[in-house]
Amino acid sequence: SIQAISSIENGFKNLYISESKTAEGPVLSERSLLSIATDHINHAGPDFILELSQRKLFATWNLIVGKEMSVRSNFGCALHYYEQGILFIGNGVWIDDGVISNHQLCLDLYEGASNASLAMRNHKLVDYYTSVIFQNVWFERSIPAWIILMTSLESFGKHKEIVDKGIRLIRRLNIDVPPSPPGPRELV
Repeated sequence: SIQAISSIENGFKNLYISESKTAEGPVLSERSLLSIATDHINHAGPDFILELSQRKLFATWNLIVGKEMSVRSNFGCALHYYEQGILFIGNGVWIDDGVISNHQLCLDLYEGASNASLAMRNHKLVDYYTSVIFQNVWFERSIPAWIILMTSLESFGKHKEIVDKGIRLIRRLNIDVPPSPPGPRELV
């Protein structure tokens, strides 16, 4: 319910426990508690959350925990949380309904998923997540995704694809690229 979610949020906002060890063992940090709560919500799944505002909240929790896992270089877990966040946002993810803007949240989740996939050397997932970004954001906002994609291609030695995609990217900037390199006389 909304009241239960609000009390959980308030508990996180008011909790200032440092990550340290006591005689009884480690003290849980706010981040640790958030990841525990997020795991429980993810276990229930997005099908039981009907209100868009709640789904956005849980997608945001997954984004936060995914970023934390990325900082800790646990990219498999990070990818899991980013994917769960994407599931919570659901269909029509990039639509701004005038009340709740999903656009930045979607971009952050998909960029996080593509970065985690790159770190795990899974080019197929990098290609998928970056292509979703390319389809849904203005060119200027897709530059980080282009860098992720090109880095992935380069790490797999796919140089021809890098050149082909690079030429398409340059042409999107309205820069003319000739079909073949200029001859020696044309360079003078």
